[in-house]
Amino acid sequence: MPDGHVVPFPAECRADRSDLPVLTTVTQVVRLIQTTGDLFLRIGADMPTSPRDPESGYRLPGTPCHTLVPEAWWMDTTATWVARQLVTRSYLVTGNAQAEVLAGAVVGRDVDGRPLVAPAHALGLLAPEAFRDAESVYAAWRCRGW
Repeated sequence: MPDGHVVPFPAECRADRSDLPVLTTVTQVVRLIQTTGDLFLRIGADMPTSPRDPESGYRLPGTPCHTLVPEAWWMDTTATWVARQLVTRSYLVTGNAQAEVLAGAVVGRDVDGRPLVAPAHALGLLAPEAFRDAESVYAAWRCRGW
């Protein structure tokens, strides 16, 4: 499937997000980063209007996410970073959970060190194909020669 092609996301996973593009490859996510800037991964059943810390119940100032933009110390490609983030978080995609690409400003960190983003704006959904592509990209990177 060409990188520019976007496939429909299953309707039961889209909830009220039918207006969002569906990303199917790591390359599409990288292109979005290149044109938009700092982006984040959020996996959950719905976008919380008032996110809370699950243990304390305290209201969080933003939505907990994972960064999709490589840290300064990362010496490999953005595609490899994105693939690693998707692969290591893929276990969170269960049931009605959606994987979303978000934009917004980092306004703090949660107790686990994840960025809290506010206001969080969904820019796209990640289809299952994006996670399969990430597995391939990440596996190739892990098999590289040092």
